[in-house]
Amino acid sequence: MPVESIAGVKTVTRFPLERRVEQSVEFMQMLSLEREDVAEAMKEAGHPPPRSLSMLKKNGAREVRSHLAQWDPSAFTDEAELELELRAWFQPAVSKAIRETAEARDMISQERQILLATSIEHRLMNVEYRQQRAAAARRIARTWELSGQIMGGWEVVVDYIERFRAGKLVRKTKLRKATRAEAIQPDPVAQDGNVVSLGAWRAQKGT
Repeated sequence: MPVESIAGVKTVTRFPLERRVEQSVEFMQMLSLEREDVAEAMKEAGHPPPRSLSMLKKNGAREVRSHLAQWDPSAFTDEAELELELRAWFQPAVSKAIRETAEARDMISQERQILLATSIEHRLMNVEYRQQRAAAARRIARTWELSGQIMGGWEVVVDYIERFRAGKLVRKTKLRKATRAEAIQPDPVAQDGNVVSLGAWRAQKGT
């Protein structure tokens, strides 16, 4: 039996809820991949196991914490306005993660179907399949990394909003009150090897 192409795979396991209009951080967390599934895809492609979720969350938290240290909380009139701006800042990456998680689930499902329908010898002899499998594993890993970093970053955001509500956000240095536009300026685009950087969220929009 011929091995089906992974490239351009159609939806096979897409969750109906993914068609919701509201694509929130909370929805992204509900949809996120399981590390075991990511590890399985990477192992089949001959790649090392994925980073742990705790490590990814720690990296995301550190980057968002550094970014928020540059914000002036006095630029926001209330908690609702602050949360709205924070969600808007996260949204390009969240939308990207939701879209790519759906695609990753499709690739994982198709790979499992291929494993059931073909022999090891046949898969080893099919160069095109091995190349596609390796490319799919890299995409799955990048999606896992992006989602994990968003989760860690959002935990920092939740804490930031709580401290704002409690009146505990005080700048350590005296700065003029920033305008709303200045308060939400993203970090410069940055890539850390193959790991998606949270600072590159805006640049990734639509890619």
